[in-house]
Amino acid sequence: MLKNITKQSQKYQQRLTSAIQIRKTRFNAQSVQHHYTDATLISHFLTALSITFPQGERFFVETVRNVRDQIEDPQLQADISGFIGQEAHHAQAHEQFNAAVQSAQYNLKKYDAAFEKEMLRLRTLTQRRQLAATVALEHFTALMAGYMLKYPEFMFKGLSANMKQLWLWHAVEEIEHKHVAFDVYQTIFNNLAQRRRSMRTISIGFISGTTMMTADLLWQDRKQSLYQPVELLKNIKALFGLTLMMVRLFSEYIAFYDEDFHPKQLDQQELLDMGRQLLNPN
Repeated sequence: MLKNITKQSQKYQQRLTSAIQIRKTRFNAQSVQHHYTDATLISHFLTALSITFPQGERFFVETVRNVRDQIEDPQLQADISGFIGQEAHHAQAHEQFNAAVQSAQYNLKKYDAAFEKEMLRLRTLTQRRQLAATVALEHFTALMAGYMLKYPEFMFKGLSANMKQLWLWHAVEEIEHKHVAFDVYQTIFNNLAQRRRSMRTISIGFISGTTMMTADLLWQDRKQSLYQPVELLKNIKALFGLTLMMVRLFSEYIAFYDEDFHPKQLDQQELLDMGRQLLNPN
């Protein structure tokens, strides 16, 4: 799959450069524990997100690549190449992370069959609906990425340098390419009703699915996360923090439904510059 993605990216390589930089993460999947933040709830929340990334981000690439031949703008073609390269690396890194934290006591593989079934269902939809789903999910990932960079004391507290490389790297690149799928969708389909419908559907599935998986991982880890008073108190505070995150992000989320919405209307350049500096301090 990754070889095919790389070939497609090279096939459409443009003379124009893109601000979307394809990087290899310095994250080391051989050095991972399933508790990697100060509050274990945040570890389980981030891991729940990670479970979805390998199959999900390969699907994102497919939905853009399926209609790429219809794009004539060379700058957008250059951005698509960057998008494909970044998402391919994200899928690979999170696949390695998921495998590293998987164990008999902390089971991530139980979700594989359900995700494969959902991916098969999505691939039966029209290209317009598939791409609209990607656009909606890319909005969610951009919001989450911006929040991670804006409130690192909450999202990144307790992260080792190794784990920070994974999540910081991913957050920076999600912001860099947040406009690409949207621009492809608008160029080819420009269907506002479909964009809104897809966001409503995706919102229900994304929020409920992430909540369910986080709760399940927390329960699998209940001896550490729930039965120890100190950890339980940290997790209660973290739950409040996640609720506050949803409140803070609501206005940015709801802006997606505006007729004239564009991802770049949400100015995250300062956060992006800061994230790049943290990612490459030298």
